[in-house]
Amino acid sequence: MKRILFLVEKEFKQIFRDSVLLRMIISAPLLQLILLSFAANFEVKNLNIAVVDQDHTTFSQRLAGKFRYISNFNFLGYVPSYKQARQLMLDGKADLVLVIPPHFERDLYRENTATTQLMVNAIDGSKAGIANGYASTIIRDFNQAIVVENFPVAPGTRQQLTVQNQYWFNPRLEYRTYMVPAILFQLLILIGGLIAALNIVREKEIGTMEQLNVTPIQRYQFILGKMIPFVIIGLFQFTIGLLVGVFLFNIPTEGSIPMMYGFALLFLLLSVSLGLLISTVSETQQQAMFVAFFCLVLFILLSGLFASVENMPLWAQYLDIINPLKYIIEVSRNVMLKGSTFRDVQQQFFALLLIAVTLLSLAVWRYRKTV
Repeated sequence: MKRILFLVEKEFKQIFRDSVLLRMIISAPLLQLILLSFAANFEVKNLNIAVVDQDHTTFSQRLAGKFRYISNFNFLGYVPSYKQARQLMLDGKADLVLVIPPHFERDLYRENTATTQLMVNAIDGSKAGIANGYASTIIRDFNQAIVVENFPVAPGTRQQLTVQNQYWFNPRLEYRTYMVPAILFQLLILIGGLIAALNIVREKEIGTMEQLNVTPIQRYQFILGKMIPFVIIGLFQFTIGLLVGVFLFNIPTEGSIPMMYGFALLFLLLSVSLGLLISTVSETQQQAMFVAFFCLVLFILLSGLFASVENMPLWAQYLDIINPLKYIIEVSRNVMLKGSTFRDVQQQFFALLLIAVTLLSLAVWRYRKTV
């Protein structure tokens, strides 16, 4: 036990003496949490819309006016011709163009139907789909209002069906509420995987690893001595990140906080095991950084942090079975936002435990080969 404590003391001294590594551990995760939480936002806002009004009637102005006071739209004004509106889209100044044809109001009165044209800039397919949905909803609401005004429901007849929406777990539909719990755990793998690997490989480069290999330190003592400091630092960072999420971003914590710390501890053990494994196959910090970034980029892109796993190709979903970040992100969102219990996330727990044991076993085996 004393040997492990001496190794832990040595690791902390080595970390605090390296000013660059210390700044990476303390400041980088917090900055990433704050910046990513503000920047990683897929809400579609500030859509520029222009209107080509070829009817110039009360109804056409009412329809165009629907887009003036919606926060998601920037009303660019009226454009005199279809050709100029198309040029606005080509120049990238307009995201949507609403074309109201001649006789719009007359057709509504005489034939109870009228057509409009909505042009959407679809270079960004996701943005275009959401923008089209927003605009279609506004036009549909306008149509419903016109029907009610001109064709009121007769006395004694049944009123139209109304729908009241309730958004559970994220009532204000804020994307930040969805992202912060995931980013909070994603930062732990940077501390455990990347920084731990760089720290150990640095010892190889300066020669202290060879001195450790000739001492009577057992393999398990070496592994524990390397893991404990980064687990402690990771839990400290997790605490700071959790406080930032709750007080700065107003993220709800519906579930058990002790269970969150339990999963954070397990995930940190897994991450540090990954860092130890990377360090055993790398001889320089440059090699370790390349290998770590290769693994982390795949983990992050396939984890469901930015895109739903269910929408990925089938081969990517099978590959995600060995992605630890996928499981911990599911746990973070379910526990923090939904208040899930351990029974609800036990499948993710055993998956993370199996991956952690596998990575730790491989790291111990590789370290034995290099003694």
